[in-house]
Amino acid sequence: MSIEVKGALGVDELTFEDFERRVRQGEFDGETLVRMDVLTGRDFRKLGELEIYQTLADPEDLAWSKRLRHGAPLMTALLVGLQVRIYLWSKAPGAADWLVDHATNWAPAVLEAGEVWRLLTYGFLHLGFTHLALNLLFMVYAGWNLERAMGRRNLLAVYLFAVVIGGLLSLAMSPGRPSLGASGGDFGLIAASVVFGWKHEDRLPTFARKYFGWAILPYLVYPLCLGLLSTSVDNWGHLGGLIGGAAMATWLQPDAFTRFQLSNRRVRIAALVGSLLGAGALFWGGARLVHLRPVTSDTGLVAQVPVAWHEGWALTEDRGWVSPTQQATLVASTKTYTRPLAPGEAVSALIEQVEARAHGVRVVEAYALEVAGQPARRVTLAFDLAGEPQRMELLVVTRGASVHRVHLNAPEREAWRYRKLADRMFRGMELQDPPALLEARAKVTNNPRSWKANLLLARQEALAGNPEAAWEAYRKAYRYASELRGEIAVGILDLYADYGVGPSLELIEGYVEAHGGDPQVVAAAADALDRAGESERGTALLQDAWAEKPGDFALRRALRARGLPLYEAPSELEQGP
Repeated sequence: MSIEVKGALGVDELTFEDFERRVRQGEFDGETLVRMDVLTGRDFRKLGELEIYQTLADPEDLAWSKRLRHGAPLMTALLVGLQVRIYLWSKAPGAADWLVDHATNWAPAVLEAGEVWRLLTYGFLHLGFTHLALNLLFMVYAGWNLERAMGRRNLLAVYLFAVVIGGLLSLAMSPGRPSLGASGGDFGLIAASVVFGWKHEDRLPTFARKYFGWAILPYLVYPLCLGLLSTSVDNWGHLGGLIGGAAMATWLQPDAFTRFQLSNRRVRIAALVGSLLGAGALFWGGARLVHLRPVTSDTGLVAQVPVAWHEGWALTEDRGWVSPTQQATLVASTKTYTRPLAPGEAVSALIEQVEARAHGVRVVEAYALEVAGQPARRVTLAFDLAGEPQRMELLVVTRGASVHRVHLNAPEREAWRYRKLADRMFRGMELQDPPALLEARAKVTNNPRSWKANLLLARQEALAGNPEAAWEAYRKAYRYASELRGEIAVGILDLYADYGVGPSLELIEGYVEAHGGDPQVVAAAADALDRAGESERGTALLQDAWAEKPGDFALRRALRARGLPLYEAPSELEQGP
């Protein structure tokens, strides 16, 4: 059945299906003149006088169609006005700096300090007029039509959810760069317009189709591609906004229809609750999400360092890393001593460093553990720095004569956050063989009978805490050496004193005899005998050597270390006072 419709430009002949669709969409109202053979005969009559109009015309469809033409986009105007007001405020003295410090989307502030409001506030902040004007242009164009189609509450939900999702993706993928601006929300509005047009292609009136679906897709694709060519654009924020807006448009329906209002309310509540839960998770556990990168030192220490932190100085006067928030400092360092230190001794040495700059240093928690098979100590210190309470999370690992330590200090009010970050860094700590040891091994591999190469290897193995390997290398060096055998003997005896690995008791004294009572060898032998529980024999060796070579510096130092008197001749020792 064909139907004729009289309009200002003449008479159009339509199929019944086309006529029905256009009536449902509100393109034909009750005043439209129509002619149908079965209902009007040869005359044109007002559509509102016909019963078929009452059957086809859904009041909600008509109201929605009317809103698409004449609805007032008040929420869009409110969003635009708010951003303009914030921009004008930023021109006040000091306001721009305050807004950047407290409102931009910035991973260190969100994850380390728990400033989760930044995931929303950045979407309302602009500091440049061009940036503002461009974003508001897209907002007005997309928001104006989307608000008319979906309703004010849906429009607000789409924009805010797009801003939050854009902020989260930017936070995750570009943690070192702060971002601001409404572009993530704008991408969400445009993406929602595209999805809405695809969903409601049959329902949309002809005049409105140019604002939705395929017609607006170029406004989404072109800016996204353009942003990929620029290093100053937060493309992750754009992509996140696109995803958030498209998702909301998929779940939401036009709010003008009564049958959709309950489901829309549920979607908006779910989006709100999800956003709040996400913000809460970041507030309580954001430190677990800080991006870390491994940093390897020339001592073999592999420490995990936050990506966004920059190099700087710590309160212990060590070179380390400083958080961009200026709230925390991190040090990963290695100190090599002449002898191996126990973890407790290493902790005490660090406490002395802290006490030189801080006050009231006290141990809050301490316990022993192992890291990479080496003895370690986990410690929490509390102290006052410039009148502000501080906490330091410390991990000390001893390996041979090297002490590896990683410590993080922050204000006490944020200590619980940074403790979680410190735990992550400590778990990722590794100990590798230092390059100097690897180089020494390579030299011995290339020339296994070289006493110099074996001596170098022995020293490096001892420093790295590998006494068995060091003893084997010392034995080869001593066997192959044509000179400096006394120096090698000292190394062997020091190895026994430090680790209890190496020669027997007879061989210890044998080295003294083999090197004619060399004072350096005697002092080292005395230390080795002390380790073996033969302190009296060690003292006797020193006293006999001192009698033969009174005034020798090495012997004097060894005797003083034991608290023994320095006699000039053995007769004085025998005669007494």
